[in-house]
Amino acid sequence: MNSNKKIPQITKIFWKRTYLFIEYACEEKQEIFVRNSNKMISFEQKQLENDHYRAKLNLCIAEGRQMLGSGDWSICIGEEPSMHIKEEVLENLETLSNVFRYDNDKAYIITFHLEDHGESRVSLTLKVDYMMRNPHPKRRIDSLFILKSVLNTWYRFVCFVYKKQGNRVLFLSENREEMTGNLKALYERMIERDMEKTYKLNKSFRNIFTYRQSPLDWLKIVTKIATHDYIFVEDYVPVLGFLNLDKKTTVVQTWHAGFGFKSVGYGRFGLEGSPNPYHSCHRMYTYGLIGNDNLREIYSEVFGIEKEALLATGMPRLSHFLDEDVIEKTRSELYEKMPSLKGKHIITFAPTYRGSNQKEAYYDMDKIDQKQLYRFCKETDSVVLFKFHPFLKGQKLVDPAYQERLMDLSELNLNDLFYITDVLITDYSSCFYDYILLNKPVLFYVYDEAVYSATRGVHRPVHKVAPGKICRTFEELMESLEKKDYTAMKAPEFMIDKCLYNTEKTASDKVIDYIFLKEKDLDV
Repeated sequence: MNSNKKIPQITKIFWKRTYLFIEYACEEKQEIFVRNSNKMISFEQKQLENDHYRAKLNLCIAEGRQMLGSGDWSICIGEEPSMHIKEEVLENLETLSNVFRYDNDKAYIITFHLEDHGESRVSLTLKVDYMMRNPHPKRRIDSLFILKSVLNTWYRFVCFVYKKQGNRVLFLSENREEMTGNLKALYERMIERDMEKTYKLNKSFRNIFTYRQSPLDWLKIVTKIATHDYIFVEDYVPVLGFLNLDKKTTVVQTWHAGFGFKSVGYGRFGLEGSPNPYHSCHRMYTYGLIGNDNLREIYSEVFGIEKEALLATGMPRLSHFLDEDVIEKTRSELYEKMPSLKGKHIITFAPTYRGSNQKEAYYDMDKIDQKQLYRFCKETDSVVLFKFHPFLKGQKLVDPAYQERLMDLSELNLNDLFYITDVLITDYSSCFYDYILLNKPVLFYVYDEAVYSATRGVHRPVHKVAPGKICRTFEELMESLEKKDYTAMKAPEFMIDKCLYNTEKTASDKVIDYIFLKEKDLDV
């Protein structure tokens, strides 16, 4: 070993969700990786200062679309078998262990182990363990294992009977009973391009979270999946996590959110409602659609898939969002339907839900003084249009006594309401991603920011990147409305959809041309 060469020194180790970060000082950038007897997995890294570097590894996608496997992984920097570690890091090493719980009775555990090599040099090992009732997480002989076996046997049988023809397309949602958003935009564009003459376009829409599925329900949906070549989904489709899909099947996730603060998928691994590291539908996507190139890292983490599988087409539902003819037509239709809104100052309140799932979803209306809000509306000739999350459907949240000025319009399309909205109030929802394209103000009412961030999880701190004023109390919210104080930072690049710059092709056309016509030279 060259005695004149500076030995790398680890200066900091920390976690952000499933990302492990290691900062080190060295004369020049070195490759940093973990390895066992069979594999070597590199960290991504960047330079912070002249001799200071930061490396990161997402444990959820460390081995392709798999978690970093159980066992001992040596942390290596360059060719040196050992390194220096800053004293503060050594003192806090025990606190850096991490436990990611999932499926109630299981956990993915990361601990650090040191070995002294003298001369203040040590080697550092990452120990990965699964703690569960069955020590073999991929071979579980229980009801879930049996169900998966039955479904895959049926799937293979149907695939054998119905050979792939390359022209059968399924638009699928297991979260809603009608086609909306990106799925609807893609479907309608394929119809406009007369593609139903070449492709067989089929639909399957239901909400499985409102009732208990029977064995026949499972077999029916598996049959639909097996008999199609292309499957476009939106949101969470649990059955995909049970199937070993035919390699000729293309699955495209058209996720509804451009950017939202709340963590989803593997972005909340270890929190309540965490996805299973193996049986997750998210890992089954051939492609996922994102709003722009800067969102690759976020959605790679969310879905647990490689960045290259994410197509930066922009949101298909926004293909005509900024068309003046569409805006004017929609405004006219809304005013014709609700003439009392014309001439009013319109505030749209569109929060996301609280609770870990659809059945437990709620919004705490005690955080809104409806009487005070109503009085403000009367004094300023304003109207507040409430648009609650679909999970809150059927809940009577707005007091009928104030419905003249406080209206629950949850049944209407939110993007349509944006055209007549003067101010949007939201929280951790992704809806502002669309709205800021109209260059109108947003207020973020996050009365539970600390609790929500700790329990549900957020991708980025709201107070650091939100393109609108932050209000943490109802009093602050009312003060902002009364004074029209909407001071906001400029929206970061990752919050701007490609539709703002698309001049040649819409997002829908880019998706169609890339996936069906194999135009791989598109800017996606």
